[in-house]
Amino acid sequence: MEEVRNRVYDWTLELIREGKVLQGLILMLSTWNFAYFRYHIRDFDLESFEKALRECGLDYFKNKSFEDIDFTNENIKERIVRIYRTLSSFKGVRYVGATKVMHFICPDVFIMWDGKIIKRYKAKTSPEGYVKFLLEMQEMYRIGDFQELDKNVSIARAIDIYNMKKYSMPEAFE
Repeated sequence: MEEVRNRVYDWTLELIREGKVLQGLILMLSTWNFAYFRYHIRDFDLESFEKALRECGLDYFKNKSFEDIDFTNENIKERIVRIYRTLSSFKGVRYVGATKVMHFICPDVFIMWDGKIIKRYKAKTSPEGYVKFLLEMQEMYRIGDFQELDKNVSIARAIDIYNMKKYSMPEAFE
């Protein structure tokens, strides 16, 4: 099971790098966010979603990194809030899928979450709650709270894997 998830992760990134952003994200939403996306696939507004992706401002973060970005900067916070609010407004995406979309477009900056991770960190699923979560993850990273992070991926992805192993899917990594 985990091997397939990893392959879908890689395929999604590959499609996005090839310019097939929409195809990659739909692949990801229909596999990594399937518990919610499957209920909305028939009425998913693909055109509006594609337009939102073009206009929401994710490009600003493409050449930035999780370890260097200042999540306390008001401009940065406002940008993240706007992007998260826009993406999470789509049925089939919502708050879990929004972080996944953000991560796959900017894998060096954004960390994905799910219900178990949200619960573990007592995060709020609001746009401001996601910014606070990112700031908490960054602070934990800087003080060395994440042990044995995968060195073959971005820091944001390594923290995501850490959280999955520890909170979301520990049984898949045994």
